Amino acid sequence: MKQLHHSGLPLYLDDDDVMALKPPLNYLGFGRKSAGQMAVVLPEFTEGLRDEPAYDVYRGLSFAEDQERLAADQYQYDITIIMPGTIGKERKKTSGHYHGYNDTRRNTHPEVYEVIKGTAAYILQKSPDFAVAPKDLLVDDLIVAVVKEGQSIIVPPNYGHCSINIGDGPLVFSNLAYKPCAVHYDTVQFYHGMACYIVEENGQLCVRKNHYYPHIPHIKFATVKENPHLGITFDTPLYQRYRAAPERFHFLGHVDNYVREIMGMLEYQDDLFPLSQEDA
Repeated sequence: MKQLHHSGLPLYLDDDDVMALKPPLNYLGFGRKSAGQMAVVLPEFTEGLRDEPAYDVYRGLSFAEDQERLAADQYQYDITIIMPGTIGKERKKTSGHYHGYNDTRRNTHPEVYEVIKGTAAYILQKSPDFAVAPKDLLVDDLIVAVVKEGQSIIVPPNYGHCSINIGDGPLVFSNLAYKPCAVHYDTVQFYHGMACYIVEENGQLCVRKNHYYPHIPHIKFATVKENPHLGITFDTPLYQRYRAAPERFHFLGHVDNYVREIMGMLEYQDDLFPLSQEDA
């Protein structure tokens, strides 16, 4: 058993990359997605991998003493484990989705992700018409953000997103989300995934464009910055940050006044990955 120290919780990973929770920590549900179930969001699929696990999700983790506060805030804390390796040439990932709009209809709800073990890439794509016109979708901003172990990212409002394991071992990450937020998968499935993929070519990671999309903007790359005002620091686990100052996460349900501040937490970089040979 390996303790997941960056979680700040009594969590452990066994030799099969299955998570063990120790009392008094509880969780509400568990789900596993296989490679076969991911076929609809992949550029290519190998039939022999159909039953291979892609990722696990543990939903609604909390200590009993925190459940009332989480319920009052309407937040949920989950943990996802993306297995190492590839499906075809693409690195294993989550399915990807868009969040629903908030009550003012001005922005979609954000979400906080924290990398507990490994290294993640988050594909972020802004698509103003994602909910109404999937066949004519316009992606007007496309970002690949790299988040290292112990770091967090706020998925910006109005951006669809998926999480990708770009490390050598399992990727373990947590999320803090606003429970009333709707989640939309159909548009991502319509286009066989997000507007780009992270693939392996000749022993290195590359970005491959998803040419099911009618138009793909210039791909930007970013790393992440801290923002204590919004509860994002890299020296304390997310669960502990929420417990200590839940009011700092007010933006999850009321984001309209925080959009520029959240976007400012991305530190744009020169190309972190080369383009696939198919796109070069």
